[in-house]
Amino acid sequence: MAQSAGYTFNADTVDGTTVRDVAGYFLHGTIVGSAALVAGKYGNGLNCTGGAMHVVVRPPKAGDSFYPLSTDGGLSVAAWVKLNDNTSAARCIASAASGSTLNWAVYASNASGNVEARLAGATYSTSTSIRDGLQHHVLVTYDATTSIDTVKIAVDGVQVLSVNSTATMTYSGTEVTMEAGRNTLTGTEALNGIIDDLRWWNDPVEAAYWPTLVAAEQIDFQLAIYPFDHDTAEDFGSYGHDLAVAPSASFTTGLYGRALVSGTAAAGASGVVDFPDCDRLAICGWLRLDTAPVGTPAPILAINETAGSTRVRVVVNTDRTVTATWTTIDDGTVSVTSTAALTVGEWTRFQFAINPTYVQVRLDSSQTTENIGDGVPHVTPAIDGLDRLYVGGDASVGGQVSYDYVTFTKNFLAEVTSGYWSGAPVVTPYRPANVARGVYHFNENTGTVVDDKSPSGNDLSLTAAGSWVTGVQGSALGANGTGPGASRTAFTWPASPPGWAFSAWVKCRASSSGARFLVLRNASDEVAHAGWLDGVFWVRLFGASGTTGILSSSRGPIAAETWTHVAASCDQKAVQLFLDGKRFTIEPYAMGPLLQPTELNVGGDNPDSSVADVDDLRLFDTPISAANVEWLYQNPGQYYDSAPTAAFAAWGVPL
Repeated sequence: MAQSAGYTFNADTVDGTTVRDVAGYFLHGTIVGSAALVAGKYGNGLNCTGGAMHVVVRPPKAGDSFYPLSTDGGLSVAAWVKLNDNTSAARCIASAASGSTLNWAVYASNASGNVEARLAGATYSTSTSIRDGLQHHVLVTYDATTSIDTVKIAVDGVQVLSVNSTATMTYSGTEVTMEAGRNTLTGTEALNGIIDDLRWWNDPVEAAYWPTLVAAEQIDFQLAIYPFDHDTAEDFGSYGHDLAVAPSASFTTGLYGRALVSGTAAAGASGVVDFPDCDRLAICGWLRLDTAPVGTPAPILAINETAGSTRVRVVVNTDRTVTATWTTIDDGTVSVTSTAALTVGEWTRFQFAINPTYVQVRLDSSQTTENIGDGVPHVTPAIDGLDRLYVGGDASVGGQVSYDYVTFTKNFLAEVTSGYWSGAPVVTPYRPANVARGVYHFNENTGTVVDDKSPSGNDLSLTAAGSWVTGVQGSALGANGTGPGASRTAFTWPASPPGWAFSAWVKCRASSSGARFLVLRNASDEVAHAGWLDGVFWVRLFGASGTTGILSSSRGPIAAETWTHVAASCDQKAVQLFLDGKRFTIEPYAMGPLLQPTELNVGGDNPDSSVADVDDLRLFDTPISAANVEWLYQNPGQYYDSAPTAAFAAWGVPL
């Protein structure tokens, strides 16, 4: 059972008003009207009080058939819903329309106050109400695989309706508009409630699977997204499967910004990805053959297991056809070769895929498949051991190819999708608002007072452990390891801060005990720590309900004796950590209201053996965005200076 579309509303899937489709068909949504992100079932949800999430569903090429719009198997729609009040009225969770026809709609309430579905003009009402202000899971299925089509509705995993359908559901044309939060056709019947974990299938979801839907949030089927737009192999998906770029690789202009170029020495990029076992896997993107192989095939993509054996290997043959070989769990090695050939110097859309029935190579519109075993679908994963990925070659050599926008999707993709997701990591640097609680440039280079350039006036005093050293811009604060370099014991900070954030440049000394370069306390408790331990950046926050513990990730390494920009931001729902302007992890926060600090120590704790130099520190009692962090990283010492000069304005940064 393949999923057609899926939507969550957290930082890894929402970029401004765009919501990424995690099922992999690139049916991205747009938040319109008054709809806004609020607390949902799993992190954020979408509060729809008249606005909605708007999705246009159409094939990559106009007029083509499109798998999400197939109704041969039927339809399923599921979501978590929490209503804002108990009004009995038509309140639509999600709906879809083609032309002037409302194809389907799922209602949290009808005029009688009960859950309802409308399919192909027919209405299916229950006697179940969810107007109690609590979270409820609603599922509607339409089964077209039986001799008589059936409609079922389940609430919180329990069936509340099962009847024969009275109308056959199909879409008219090849383009459909879907909206979450209101009736798509009329723009009315607003939900006035919060939607989370919205899923859509073009098949009926079996009852045996219902508890799974209720028990956990849907996974992000997009295992990795590599746009190569920053001249890096950064993963723009949720899982952070960044790759290392080979010294022999380069970047060039691609179809969507930049592209990765591989030579003969090595794959252009590689790294440990540790993808899960997959019943389905689709590898899609754009490929350009830069030089045709001579004598022997050239590898252009590979995935190996931990011991080095190949699980997936794709090569360009000497006739420029493409062969993909998969080492399956139950049926051994299965290969498929394209009938179409690549043209040197020409971009080609590709898909290399496996599903429970067959393996596939597709180049543009030409598709070739090979059955797995007897062609009977598996009910268990078809492939495992997907540990190390090589893009542009294999473990030994490169394939002289270029790649642009490569995606790995744990789902069945019936066609080569054509959407594009630049994702939340792609931000336009934006100057933070003038609301900081502390802005320290450390450019005094003399004396014992560190001037706070923010309106709060939280000046610091150098301690006996502090000194002036050369910084990223001008001088910086040094600390010798016997305590903080500078501190303050009376601190202006609100009693109930809406968030917490900081940005700074740090240089940490190698030490077995690590280094705490920022410590906030109050008279009775710790409030926040940030530091360096075992080579990585970490943060620890304290709330009314306790501590987060140390939050870090192996993706956040800080080299000793090297100036590195660090930042963190907490909105009391999650904590985002950044290195050199880029977010590397998002960790949950569930410790209750943040505490009010009255003491600040910079460069170490009091007492402490930490040794860290600090420059350009900014403290906030509100969360800041990834765009703010990128701007702070790019513009050290440029925050609360006097009126901007002409040169400063010319940078094009909003003032």
